[in-house]
Amino acid sequence: MSVSPWSVPRPSGWSRRDFLAAAGSGVLALGGCGGARRQSAGTRLLKAALNGARQPGSHAALPTTPDEFAEAARGAVQAGAGAIHVHVRDPAASESVRAEDVGRIVTAVRSVVPDTPIGVSTHFGIVGDAEQRHALVTEWSVLPDFASVNFNEPGAASLAELLMDKGVGVEAGLFDAAATSTCVESGLAPDCLRLMMEPRGGDFEDAARNVAEMEFVLDAAEVDRPRLLHGFRATAWQLIELAAQLGYDTRAGLEDTFELADGTTARDNAEIVAAAGRLIATVTG
Repeated sequence: MSVSPWSVPRPSGWSRRDFLAAAGSGVLALGGCGGARRQSAGTRLLKAALNGARQPGSHAALPTTPDEFAEAARGAVQAGAGAIHVHVRDPAASESVRAEDVGRIVTAVRSVVPDTPIGVSTHFGIVGDAEQRHALVTEWSVLPDFASVNFNEPGAASLAELLMDKGVGVEAGLFDAAATSTCVESGLAPDCLRLMMEPRGGDFEDAARNVAEMEFVLDAAEVDRPRLLHGFRATAWQLIELAAQLGYDTRAGLEDTFELADGTTARDNAEIVAAAGRLIATVTG
């Protein structure tokens, strides 16, 4: 069973930031709050990553407008997604973190999946300047439920603190052991909504080795937050399977792959999410 974290009563005296840290992955297991390294099948999250930095038109179902994001989110949730992640686009279909663009996309998606947590990307390449990015995020008024912050990027820690102070959950993007160490050393890892392991590398062996190195850093620091593992393109399906084996959250969608596990081109995000759900069910029984 999962519910929106904002519908659950908070202990008196807790701030929204405190509750974000306790709520963990955006879903609350019966019996209490909090993340554990190896989550039960009942609390594992499958997140839909709808578009990423993909070029508009690179796939027929890649969303760029508010209506397209809304329809893609609706289909993904119906297919089994428990959270939505988007790279916000402006009216010209360029990536954006401007308040008006974030507000427009988040509002459109929230209108069709009001009980599903919605997250947005803040990756450095959207703006290309850490101070400007920070200033733009400061202006957000319509807030997503969470935002991803890549800890290999300039200004990551201060951006994460800003988001937490605004009541937005932080999904820490960890590409390798160095970024993982940066996150741990910032002191913010225990306050993060999720620790999202995103290993780079073109083959599964390199990706799996990268995952093991990130796990070592997190385990050595005894960071006990929900972990999400996913791959890109050639490793997308293998890392979904590995995430299921490890008991981690994962994600699926057109951001990570245009193809199903058998190599055929997916129709849309919903088809990828549904296939990922079936794979997870096969692994976990």
